[in-house]
Amino acid sequence: MSVIKKTVLVAAAMLIVAMTATPANNAEQIIFSDTGAILTLTGNQSGLAATPFGFWIWCAGQAAPGSNGGYQNANACQGSMYFYALQTKASHVVGDVSENPPGIYTMHVVEGTAAQLFSGTLNPSFSCTLANAVPNPTGPANTVKVGCMFIRLGGGTGNATDTGAVVNITGPN
Repeated sequence: MSVIKKTVLVAAAMLIVAMTATPANNAEQIIFSDTGAILTLTGNQSGLAATPFGFWIWCAGQAAPGSNGGYQNANACQGSMYFYALQTKASHVVGDVSENPPGIYTMHVVEGTAAQLFSGTLNPSFSCTLANAVPNPTGPANTVKVGCMFIRLGGGTGNATDTGAVVNITGPN
């Protein structure tokens, strides 16, 4: 075998070893979602006792090893929520997530966009808190406790224990 072929084979083998030995550099992500749940309403001026609601919210959790941070270090969340009996459209939400105790994630979100938040023009119709009930759940049929305060949309509050939610936690934790 020629010296060139041996050098190429050794270089290729070293590259494969280096690629397989490199650990994943993924950030933790927390995703809560569900459609068609029921939120019980209290004190809403519309006179409604409940509304179908849903959510899809993604949050940056623990930053990736070696990360410079930014969005990851802010534990930032974005997504959408809807309350069909109160409004007929899904609304964008922004917020943050915390973990305490380990494996229990609590999201605090308000209606609006990151651009509104950063420009000081945020004027939400609602704010909500969502938390998984079981440490480190994955997949469908998880329990997420939801509490909302309606600033507009008839005012009042809403609460639900949603047992059909999808909760997905990925990356380091």
